[in-house]
Amino acid sequence: MRYLLYILIFFGSHYCNAAAIKLQSYSGDTSLPHKLLLTALARQNLTYIHPYESDKDISNARILNDVKNGQLDVMWSMTSQQLEQDYQAIYIPLFRGLLGMRVAIVTQQNRDIFKHVTQLSELKEFSAGQGKTWPDTQILKANGLEVLTTLKYPNLFPMLEGNRFDYFPRGVNEPWDEIATHQELNLTVDPYILLKYTAPLYFFVAKDNHTLANQLSNALQAMIADGTFSSMFFDDSQVQMVLAKANLAARTVIPLENPSLSSDTPLSQPSLWFDPLNESSNTP
Repeated sequence: MRYLLYILIFFGSHYCNAAAIKLQSYSGDTSLPHKLLLTALARQNLTYIHPYESDKDISNARILNDVKNGQLDVMWSMTSQQLEQDYQAIYIPLFRGLLGMRVAIVTQQNRDIFKHVTQLSELKEFSAGQGKTWPDTQILKANGLEVLTTLKYPNLFPMLEGNRFDYFPRGVNEPWDEIATHQELNLTVDPYILLKYTAPLYFFVAKDNHTLANQLSNALQAMIADGTFSSMFFDDSQVQMVLAKANLAARTVIPLENPSLSSDTPLSQPSLWFDPLNESSNTP
């Protein structure tokens, strides 16, 4: 009987440890957060699955709920104080702060609408489109900008093309791939302004999932220490596209405050952040 108990304990423990980590992404995802996550999981000898494999248009609201109820184990999102209260953040900015620099997608006919915009008060004359539950939506509103929202991210592109709002602020790594995906809508990237605020994108797990949080944090810190993180960052096609296409130094910077930034933001660790205005490649 005692040996049977040992066997049950052994296999029960093995099953728990071997449970696959449930990810918000799909297997063909080529984004930097997805690639960083797979590398981190591999370093911890953790397997994974993609519950949303057959449906790539899951709303952010569902992702948030599924992490809370255990249907997902890991998500990534731009952070906010509320997110950090409701979930456990892994305090390593996955895009090294790039998402806090935002350029606007506009329609081709409105390509020059920001040509003479040089300050926040002038930008307030225009309306932005964003996801209803996105943390940066609250940042824009807190700075007095008009924002129209929708729950489903794919809806924003036809809404912009239909003049429901004037511009769609995106992280500097995002708009070119998105425009290529929606070629039929005749969208383009505004060449004139750069919205800038501190808004890191983190991995999040359920509040009580301390084991996975520690595993991810340890793996990412090791990747930073041995240079893997930096190499993956600069090798990422979206990051390379930013450095090649965004022309950041020529843009008018419009600084915004982020009232939802928590005191746990690792601002005192410069190795975690990248400033594309002053650095353009992975060189010493």
